[in-house]
Amino acid sequence: MYQVPSASLAHSTETRDSAAEAGHQHAGATSGQLAGRPLASLRLIATSDLHASVMPYDYCANRPNADLGLGAISQQIAEARGEARNCLLFDNGDFLQGSPLADYAATARRRRAHPVITAFNTLGYDAATLGNHEFDYGLRFLTDVLAEARFPVVSANIATRLGTSPARDKTLMPPFTILRRQIFDDEGNAHILRIGVIGFAPPQIAEWDRDTLGGQVQTRDILAAARAWLPRVRAQGADIIVALAHTGIGALDPEDGSENAATALAALAEVDAVVAGHSHQTFPGPNFPSSPAVDPVRGLLAGKPAVMPGHSANHVGIIDLRLQRLGTGGRRWHVVGSQARIGQRSDRTPTPALHQALAPDHRAALAWSRRQLGKAAVPLHTNFATAAPSAALALVAEAKAGHVGKALAGTAWSELPLLSSATPYRGGGRGGAANFTEIPAGPLRMRNLSDLYPFPNTVVTLLLTGAEVADWLERSAAIFRRVTPGAVDAPLHDDGVPSFLFEAIPQLSYAIDLSQPARFDGRGRLVQPDARRITGLRFGDRPIDPHQEFLLITNSHRVGRARLQDPSADLQVAFTDGARVQSIIAAHVQSRPCVGAAPQRNWHFLPMPGTSVTLAAGDGAAAHLSDVAPYRPQAIGRDAQGFTHYRLHL
Repeated sequence: MYQVPSASLAHSTETRDSAAEAGHQHAGATSGQLAGRPLASLRLIATSDLHASVMPYDYCANRPNADLGLGAISQQIAEARGEARNCLLFDNGDFLQGSPLADYAATARRRRAHPVITAFNTLGYDAATLGNHEFDYGLRFLTDVLAEARFPVVSANIATRLGTSPARDKTLMPPFTILRRQIFDDEGNAHILRIGVIGFAPPQIAEWDRDTLGGQVQTRDILAAARAWLPRVRAQGADIIVALAHTGIGALDPEDGSENAATALAALAEVDAVVAGHSHQTFPGPNFPSSPAVDPVRGLLAGKPAVMPGHSANHVGIIDLRLQRLGTGGRRWHVVGSQARIGQRSDRTPTPALHQALAPDHRAALAWSRRQLGKAAVPLHTNFATAAPSAALALVAEAKAGHVGKALAGTAWSELPLLSSATPYRGGGRGGAANFTEIPAGPLRMRNLSDLYPFPNTVVTLLLTGAEVADWLERSAAIFRRVTPGAVDAPLHDDGVPSFLFEAIPQLSYAIDLSQPARFDGRGRLVQPDARRITGLRFGDRPIDPHQEFLLITNSHRVGRARLQDPSADLQVAFTDGARVQSIIAAHVQSRPCVGAAPQRNWHFLPMPGTSVTLAAGDGAAAHLSDVAPYRPQAIGRDAQGFTHYRLHL
């Protein structure tokens, strides 16, 4: 386990004073205060939401991809270091899960360090924090993996036991660390700089991973934890404080327990710089509207420099700070200017050291991912999974239903109708144009499991009434925009609601009325009590009785979300055995000579003559237009992100 060194030289070659240009300047740093005091520059380089993407290789597609992986940006990190004499490298969480490499590392009997930790150690990361997906494989796996880290991992709002106040919590990891680094000022003089690094993660982890963690982890609101710990970081001598915040950019005054608290965190007086994440976006950048608290051009949140460096190593965040010794006696360094930006890639090949360090893991993951499990009778893809029934989703639902049906045979539960939901977890959106499941008919291999179902969720079966099943589907329909009859090329999807919130239930038949407002918002909260988008809901040849009982097979993460959406709801779990959905799909595929069939049109959009909508799909979508044939699809162009846009006639 890493121990904080008393002092170490920062990575250095030459100094560049880019941060002294039109950047941020803290209030109170007047020209009189600046005169005669040492000035220095410090560069912060950050990655976030890597999701175990360390090599420039797409394991799902079984081909190299220069746009993926920490290896593809390792040269960029080296270049950014070479431009700044004083430099630190951080990761902002969600690094252990999200690729076949991660699934291999979590299931194989290994004596080597986890490949992501190997990569971080090789590149010389200075510190990291935890994201929500670090917990997907369980707490023991996480602690074993982190034991190999040669850098501190901090998290201030994740605890194994809550105290009477946040500062009395028994945190899972140290809430903060203070890095002592030797830096050089503009005149070449050496100084010791004390950098406080504190970490935060979404408090929803306790619910999202409740079944996996078994109550071993509890969480605090990000701001409550920050207010308790930040004064202690400063009291222990930190000159500057960097917040590694695995949280999105939200309101300046968020609700308690907010999932997106980076803006409010930046507003706290002790914080000097913020690395945000979790939402897979890039900041600074045009995807964020300007507001008094958010400057998406200069990269400021509440006046403090901040970056959000995308996902899967598609970007690096860079914050350049200008520091000066101020105050009585000039004993402490203060931030007097800043510049935040998203770095641009150049050479996309891994550094030799990283390539050598990861080569054994890469070879082993390739061999594991190429193992054949069975065969698929039809292509399995998600290009149009939110617009029409999908063979890929039907296979996932079928595998889960088979597993649970067998387990419940002969019990009292077996008398109830069994429903099984499935989600297009790879459905484009912020994941990019390559973020679609695309498996051709033919051999099904281990890597295809991660393509079909990229998360290590466990299966959970709920007891629901017909009315609750209807609302389950209504929440799913929140991903769609309201469409005015007669509209031409109206966007189908609400960009503020991720596609992975959509669910299909193949055992039911129904229509979705896009002319109606959403009954629930993207957070699952009831906003239009009189609205109904789900119409004609039937099980078999009968309309669903609102009082009839059903068993719905879903997953642990979805159940956690349901608890957060309506804390007053008493969700009754009828069955769970801890089996991971990926393993259930694998067993289902292996038990049959061939799986998959052309999707049954069990759901559709309610017809709206003279109305068309548009949606974005991946490169392979053109081969699957038969899925949406009733809507007379037309390709209408390709955008700069690589998505192909289609017009569907309702």
